[in-house]
Amino acid sequence: MNSIIYARVSSKEQEQEGYSIPAQIKLLNDYALNNDYKVIKEFIDVETAKRAGRENFNLMIDFLKRTPHIKAILCEKTDRLSRNFRDIAILDDLMHQQDLSIILVKENTTLSKNSKSHEKFIFGIKALMAKNYIDNLSEETKKGQLEKAAQGIYPALAPLGYKNSEAKKDGKILRYIEIDDQRAPIIQKVFRLYATGDYSLGLVTKKAYEEGLRNKDGAKVGKATLHKTLHNPIYYGSFIWGGKLYQGSHTALVSKELFDAVQEAFNAHNKPKQTKKYFAYSGLMVCGKCGCAITAEIQKGKYIYYHCTGFKGKCSDKFIREEELTHQFADVVKKVHIDDNTLSAVKQALLDSHKDELEFHKKRLDILTAQKTKLENRLHQIYIDKIDGKVTEEFFDKTTDQWQEELNEIKSAIAKHENADSNYLAQGLHILELCNKAYSLYLRQSPAKHAKLLQYLLSNCTLIDGTLTPTYRKPFDLMAKGLSCQLWGE
Repeated sequence: MNSIIYARVSSKEQEQEGYSIPAQIKLLNDYALNNDYKVIKEFIDVETAKRAGRENFNLMIDFLKRTPHIKAILCEKTDRLSRNFRDIAILDDLMHQQDLSIILVKENTTLSKNSKSHEKFIFGIKALMAKNYIDNLSEETKKGQLEKAAQGIYPALAPLGYKNSEAKKDGKILRYIEIDDQRAPIIQKVFRLYATGDYSLGLVTKKAYEEGLRNKDGAKVGKATLHKTLHNPIYYGSFIWGGKLYQGSHTALVSKELFDAVQEAFNAHNKPKQTKKYFAYSGLMVCGKCGCAITAEIQKGKYIYYHCTGFKGKCSDKFIREEELTHQFADVVKKVHIDDNTLSAVKQALLDSHKDELEFHKKRLDILTAQKTKLENRLHQIYIDKIDGKVTEEFFDKTTDQWQEELNEIKSAIAKHENADSNYLAQGLHILELCNKAYSLYLRQSPAKHAKLLQYLLSNCTLIDGTLTPTYRKPFDLMAKGLSCQLWGE
């Protein structure tokens, strides 16, 4: 049978260490030889599959569409072939249109158009859990940003009135923000003008333009940008990161008193309505017609109705009873439900699927640890050589700076691998168990207790003409999409 081979490594590190590709190619060619498959072509990718669009994966798909006599893809295992939902859908189309089989050699699994829905479901779960693994690795970068925030360093691109700078200290590159001498005076004037209450946001925007305020690309600064600027605490010395307020180490452009006066000027024109009663689903929805928040009220002393606030003007969206919303939210939770048998099967599949991934990270940690020890020994020795007068002061400073910088990078890489590996399986199993229990838990609870569960699963929902459309948090968005896909069966 004519076939092709697809192999992939998830990082340049794996390619450079020769850890994965040669082993995959040998395994797949041996399998082809022993099982009467004729390998027509090999496709290899060396990059992460965080997004669909891998170069050689796409070339492989194009090749398969042009050569329908190819009847099988040989691949080591699920997470080498696919780590996103779009790939799964493309492969499923080929299985049905061209009678193509996917053979996952290490998992002893063959997928085709005749495969049972349960087999396809497990294939999809493996792929999506692998996608979640990549997200976990990216989370380590976010943790580094949180550490900077905790130290008072703003860990992102500087806002208007500031600029990004960096300096070297103790072998480390320190990145921070400092005042932009050209734009800062204009930003300060914008705050002073708006605080008087005599200037609209539009007029302040116009005056800022006349003063010469431009974006970093030279374009005009619009009202929306200045609206965010005037609400941003970074200008009085603090900043928000990850939903938390931090005291910054940068220089403030305005006083806290002036900042507060600006907020009062805004509030004078747009005072928020006070909610006198707690409603279960408040804060979970926005109006699908105008984008305003959904609020609730009691009618006839006992019936709770939800409707658009109409802050942007009269909205035509209709009212909806809380009981109806309870039913719709139940359907939303049900979309991520997996039964007990499937939970057990997927747990085992998840554990089996990533043994090689964990083995690679263990090997990588061993290499990094050895490099760390070597550099620490070098630093220790050069200190002794300096004391003994064997090296010059200039050579000592230059060399220790370089080695210390390398050592810091290695320590950061070690922490990244350790944290990702320790969290991955625990998080994956927790997600699966929650999907198994969430629906039954929801059915047992009253609307007053639904909010906590829904906030965990959902980032937001839109409500339009009484119909609820959910937006799931990651990775529940992947679970809901996969569970509803015909690829995985009913």
